[in-house]
Amino acid sequence: MSENQLDYKSLESAGTERYLFSSLKKIAYPEGSVRDWYGYRRHDFELEGRPGFIVEPPHPCPGLPWTWCLQWSEAFVPRTPALKLLERGFHHVHLNVFDTYMNEEGVRILEQFYALLQSLHFHKKAALLGMSYGGLFSLRWAAEHPETVGAMWLDAPVCSLTFAAERNEGNTQPGSLKCFQDWAKAHMAAYRVSDIEGLRNHPLNPLNNVRPIAGAKIPILAIRSGQDQTVFPESNIDILEARLRAAGGNIQVVRRDNYGHHPHGLDDPSPLADFILQHYPEY
Repeated sequence: MSENQLDYKSLESAGTERYLFSSLKKIAYPEGSVRDWYGYRRHDFELEGRPGFIVEPPHPCPGLPWTWCLQWSEAFVPRTPALKLLERGFHHVHLNVFDTYMNEEGVRILEQFYALLQSLHFHKKAALLGMSYGGLFSLRWAAEHPETVGAMWLDAPVCSLTFAAERNEGNTQPGSLKCFQDWAKAHMAAYRVSDIEGLRNHPLNPLNNVRPIAGAKIPILAIRSGQDQTVFPESNIDILEARLRAAGGNIQVVRRDNYGHHPHGLDDPSPLADFILQHYPEY
């Protein structure tokens, strides 16, 4: 997307004058390859042997604000706030730690990624984008490092380590059951427990660790899909919402009663981008 193709008219409704384009010194992106990503320059690289990327906006915003997709970085991209915020000068980043299921090792690796971004002078706080499994990863990161999160968008999010282990023949289609069972075993191995109760009661289960997020008053916009048969809202976002509110947290939940797990995002993701723009911290 060249500069003259940017949808400047849509930017007028963003609700803030802070995010204006300006010239900054060249950013020393990590060495790797560069390719097109929805019309933007994407810098691909590896960190500790794991693939990651940084998407470069045409004109980086002062203070270098950024969005961070923790998982499913290629899913439903035009329906997420990522492209709208790239237009506004935000960077967009991802590093793949999926196989850690965001245990202590996953957090450690992402701490190195965060340190890399800080060395490039990115803003101290990120806007987290958490779709499905990305919800679990976002909540885990925010609980460990609430000081690094400015806002969070969750969509049909996994909020509990038990989300796969709670599946059985009575609530899951036969063709999908083995996949959930494999995930459940992987979760137990990653968090060093032997059964679903170990996952449920684990201190790192996001549902048991809402106080750091609530205490930091991190603004959260969550989309709840009432017909979701992949991530049951009753045992995920519903419990998260109740516990965050009880702890004094800041969460808004949009309820789409007739939607399933997909599609994530919105036909017009402007409201998602607006939420982040309105709540992103001053710099």
